Amino acid sequence: MNHLISIILPCRDEKETIGRCIEEAKAMSANAHIPVEIIVSDSSRDGSDIIAKQQCATIVKHNMEGYGLAIKKGVEQARGDIVVYADADATYPLADIPLLVRELEHADIVMGSRFTGNIEQGAMPLAHRLFGTPILNFLLWLFFGIRTSDSQSGFRALKKSTFENLHLKTNGMEFATEMLIKAQKNNLKIKEIPITYSQRKGSSKLRPYKDGFAHVKYILMQVPLSFYFASGGVFFLIGMSGYFFNGPATIKIIFPFIGVQTVFLGLFVKTYLSVHLGEKDNFIKKLYAFFRLKTAINFGVALMVIPLMFKIFGVSGQFFDPLLVSVIIGLQIVFNSLVLSSLSIK
Repeated sequence: MNHLISIILPCRDEKETIGRCIEEAKAMSANAHIPVEIIVSDSSRDGSDIIAKQQCATIVKHNMEGYGLAIKKGVEQARGDIVVYADADATYPLADIPLLVRELEHADIVMGSRFTGNIEQGAMPLAHRLFGTPILNFLLWLFFGIRTSDSQSGFRALKKSTFENLHLKTNGMEFATEMLIKAQKNNLKIKEIPITYSQRKGSSKLRPYKDGFAHVKYILMQVPLSFYFASGGVFFLIGMSGYFFNGPATIKIIFPFIGVQTVFLGLFVKTYLSVHLGEKDNFIKKLYAFFRLKTAINFGVALMVIPLMFKIFGVSGQFFDPLLVSVIIGLQIVFNSLVLSSLSIK
């Protein structure tokens, strides 16, 4: 292991532990004879950066919140061929860095798994252990075929070139999920090794509901557009089949509405990814090559006007349900097209 390893410690108000993390990284370097640079990517207001500077770490002071942003800022300044990052709260065993780096000979990304290793008592809330990470693990497997025991591990090693080629865009906690999804799309090999996860000192920066929703939202943005079209089509067909088989009124009216909205949801998220996160999508590119707001609105208005014409001519009674659906879908198309047009503006 003669490569210089850049150890990135994203830090925000960790004065109780940042010194210990740096000492542990230095001890690992000396014991394993591995050249390292320690980079503290900092947005602290409690003097953590002063402590880190006193211990001769490289300080990247950006004063911006965001877990993913802090890691990216640190990697920008990294001189090593290999990047390892871990939280600055002393929960991850930096002494295990040689184990992660060694496995890079057989994988593109190596993660320390808390779930196949050992989680000290009190180190992880029970809700996170039973529901948070396992649910995200399941969603990543369901939609992308990613099999990991600890998708939210904050202890990872990869080559700097690999990191840069992933073109990671998110700045929050969902950064961990984005890395795995993009690694899978690029056919990169992901490997885990068991680690011991320790109880932290100081207050956690994790916001369970907000951060958890950010992960789920990002996963839904990355789900293939075909999934939205297929599931939306199924809902729509189930609803319309109710008119041929005399199904319940709720299914005949609500299911077509859900189906159309599901298709538009897919268009929303893919437009956002393409326009605002810069991810290439050939379908979205072609869509906006011919999409015209005026045409979409005219089509939606037509779907609303047709039932009115039936009403005027007094024949709406026998077609009431499908005509009501036509009005609802017409309104959906008008309003959703307005939103879609707004999203397409950078």
